[in-house]
Amino acid sequence: MQDPHPIIPFTTPVNGSVTVPGSKSITNRALIIAALANGETLLENCLFSEDTEIMVKALQDLGFEIQPDRDAKTIRVSGLSGQIPNKQANIFVGNSGTSARFLTAFLCLSEGGDYTLDGVPQMRKRPIADLAETLNQLGAEIETTNGFAPLRIKSRGLRGGRASIDASSSSQFVSALVMAAPYATEGVEIVLADTSVRRGYIDMTLEMLKQFGVPKSALASSESGYSIQRHTPYQAKPEGYLVEGDASAASYFFALPVAVTGQLEIHGVTKKSLQGDIAFSTRMEEAGAYIEWHDTYAVCHYEPGAQPESLQGSFYPYSDTFLTAAAIAPLLNGPTTIEEIGHTRHQECDRIAAMADGLQRLGQIVAETEGSLTITPQPLQPSSVATYHDHRVAMSFGILGCYDALGNGQPWLQIENPTCCKKTFPDFFQVLEKLRQESLIAKTDA
Repeated sequence: MQDPHPIIPFTTPVNGSVTVPGSKSITNRALIIAALANGETLLENCLFSEDTEIMVKALQDLGFEIQPDRDAKTIRVSGLSGQIPNKQANIFVGNSGTSARFLTAFLCLSEGGDYTLDGVPQMRKRPIADLAETLNQLGAEIETTNGFAPLRIKSRGLRGGRASIDASSSSQFVSALVMAAPYATEGVEIVLADTSVRRGYIDMTLEMLKQFGVPKSALASSESGYSIQRHTPYQAKPEGYLVEGDASAASYFFALPVAVTGQLEIHGVTKKSLQGDIAFSTRMEEAGAYIEWHDTYAVCHYEPGAQPESLQGSFYPYSDTFLTAAAIAPLLNGPTTIEEIGHTRHQECDRIAAMADGLQRLGQIVAETEGSLTITPQPLQPSSVATYHDHRVAMSFGILGCYDALGNGQPWLQIENPTCCKKTFPDFFQVLEKLRQESLIAKTDA
């Protein structure tokens, strides 16, 4: 793929269908839970990307029998009822936050293990100290490097009990604890030091525990925290466990008709998704889109000639999608202000700064605070956009590039380092180009 990669804009309204890949969040949770379960689980519609491949490789390095089939989008996992075969391993997590956090708690369940966990330089800047401290309260022995990776985990099983955690920087801390908690000797009571933590992904994790056999009576949640009783093992799913389509990835395709008008079928998502990011669809409805929900897909419409309304307010519950909203803000009617996203400065990159930089390169007026971003639309100027190795920066600006800013169908926006999308959506730009071509054919046939 050319680097920087030029986005060829749509010269007709979008008219086609797309199937979003399996959810990274669910795939990596399901891999952990299946490894802890009592036998073979067949995971279906899995995401095959950098992050999930890191998780698969880590479990294989720990001695688990994992059989991925990329063509079939399946992964077979032989769970060992809470046992971890290899008692020593050096685990590499790249820049995968889910892998780092979930594996940290998972490894604490081993009896007599000694593990190191490390990643790329950016991972060594991502927060993990609060999770390690909480696990230590529950009977683990984790040494961090000044609060960051690399970690050393000397495991002896997890005692459990009551512990507090500050998960304001990442709800993945709580999800990691929740998945390990049923295997703790005393169960686990988690007290939230900051109750404003984003609940959507934690709620998803709890629902997955129920799907793998933990009774509802063993799980409790409140404003102040969570309680998980001991209940082992997870029940394997030899008949198959279907991974939902990725709601975060779907955000780009809910935004595409707003950017270029038209109609798009988005397969693999449902209104009742486990994933909180599905709520981004309601923000596109605020902008003026019309969405029809079906059992296994949605149809997003945006009428040619309409003027999309600007967006205002908090994106805290579904902050992975704030980048999509920011990217299309130059096309909206008036300034867009996105609030309560300060924690995204500590993810794959400083996402607020990255979006501000890209939008300013494109001629927009941008004001940022520690936790917010305001974009005032200006005439778009051709430019390349830096991605800072962040897949969501690349894909979000890819959607903006579909808008025919020059009015002549010529590329005006280029994406630097486009292959960073391999983290969650390896063929994103190919899918986008296929949609453009389908739309041209549909227009010709009309």
